[in-house]
Amino acid sequence: MSAFVEFVAVVLSGFALVGMALGVGGAAFFALVLGDDAAHADVRKRSLRLVVAGGVALAASRLAALALMPLSYLDEPGGAPVRALFDTDYARAAIAQAGAALVLAFTAASLRGSTATKRRGLQMALAAALALACGAWLTHASSRVESAVPLTIATLAHQLGAAIWVGGIAQLAWLRSLAKSHAADPALWPRLLARFSPLALAAVVLLVAAGLALAWQYIGHWSGAIGTGYGAMVLAKVALLAAALVLGSRNYYATRRWRAGDGDAVGRKVPAYVEAELAIVACALLTAASLTSQPPSIDVPGERAAAAEVIAFLAPKKPILVPPPHDALLATAASTADAFATPSALEHEQNTFNHNMAGLLVLLVAAAAALDRSGKVRAARHWPLLFLTLAAFVLMYAEPTVWPLGPEPFWATLAVPAVLQHRLAALLVVGLALFEWRVQVGGLKATRWRYGFPLLCIAGGAMLLTHSHTVFATKQVFLIELSHAILGLLAVLTGVGRWLELRLPAREARVAGQLWTVCLMAVGYVLLFYREG
Repeated sequence: MSAFVEFVAVVLSGFALVGMALGVGGAAFFALVLGDDAAHADVRKRSLRLVVAGGVALAASRLAALALMPLSYLDEPGGAPVRALFDTDYARAAIAQAGAALVLAFTAASLRGSTATKRRGLQMALAAALALACGAWLTHASSRVESAVPLTIATLAHQLGAAIWVGGIAQLAWLRSLAKSHAADPALWPRLLARFSPLALAAVVLLVAAGLALAWQYIGHWSGAIGTGYGAMVLAKVALLAAALVLGSRNYYATRRWRAGDGDAVGRKVPAYVEAELAIVACALLTAASLTSQPPSIDVPGERAAAAEVIAFLAPKKPILVPPPHDALLATAASTADAFATPSALEHEQNTFNHNMAGLLVLLVAAAAALDRSGKVRAARHWPLLFLTLAAFVLMYAEPTVWPLGPEPFWATLAVPAVLQHRLAALLVVGLALFEWRVQVGGLKATRWRYGFPLLCIAGGAMLLTHSHTVFATKQVFLIELSHAILGLLAVLTGVGRWLELRLPAREARVAGQLWTVCLMAVGYVLLFYREG
């Protein structure tokens, strides 16, 4: 039960960060970007609606995570120490942040009506600041013996920059349809973009500067960045932010061209870039949440993988495409519910086979997609159906000790995070296959269902970025986590590329299509040469 609670807690922490971005960042956007445009009642109401949703999401996520904490002690003698748990600084900070978030939601809701006043606006700003401040006690900074105060300040600055940036992007995506078609003010959409650009730049500078200070304290040395699970997740977050900044730069230059009299890109391309940027930064927040379950690199100096070990792990090697003897595997394998069990040699071999075979299947899918893109083989348009072979393989072999191949029951083992994630992965792959196949053959091509493939890719990538195998931060676990972080990153970029292909004009769409196909091939490469043990 403790492993399941830990996994759910990471997911809820990610939802809380998203909620904080929508609430705190949305409040900043309302005050600093809308400005005089807040006089437009319809724009004001829609903007504040997102702030309300963010405040409620933040409060609900924190309270749900707090309510789940006692469940992790149900298996312990004496049961759950509920009173002791709720008497901790962590519990007090979570309750305080939830309360501030609800106040933020209430004041934002009151501003939507005719009673909107400067006093209410000040209350919303104070509630947003309080919600942000309380969150500092829920991070690594509050538990440090040394440098706790400067680390807390750096954490607040880092979260503030992230909230303003992500919350502003979410507001732009949320207001786009209304702002673009605003009859009384047709220039509202590009004007909002132009106002947000300098604020976003300042937020990113604050985010990066504070992030570097935190990385210096928590990672310490470059070996901690490339040789520990914490460092790997930080690098994954950096890669996601870099991809988001590339899209943000496109928006920035499109806004500059609008100011120079060329507004074509602002209307036709920027909306797609904003949507893609939002998806990437949301996944970055989930990645940041997963850092809370990892010990900082500086705390595990004896469990770092050397650069040579990382390179050897990722380098091409002969894949294992035949599973180990099943009866022998069952005889030595531990229960999936035992989070503290050390995997046997046969379990390592089985996991390597699972990844290698999945990689081969993904490469076949990517090759078929590339063949379809060439336009030379008409039958290749059915390439998404090849995903069904991958889904069947994951269902059968991902957990060989669980039904249908093993003795452990299907439903009872869903409480194990790894099993649950693998089952969800199989469902995601089925969704990928069916949605994209119907798009390729024309049935869903003109409907919103065509976005099923990119959204499921992004969801799968986000799930991998929150994936956790064990509570022990060992070197071998790090190498496994590294591959999952890379796969999660590539899955997100695959989904974003496909989204841009569907949303951009023809020339840019072709480039996006080529990029996501390459990312899908890279997923197959990482899986095919995965080696465990």
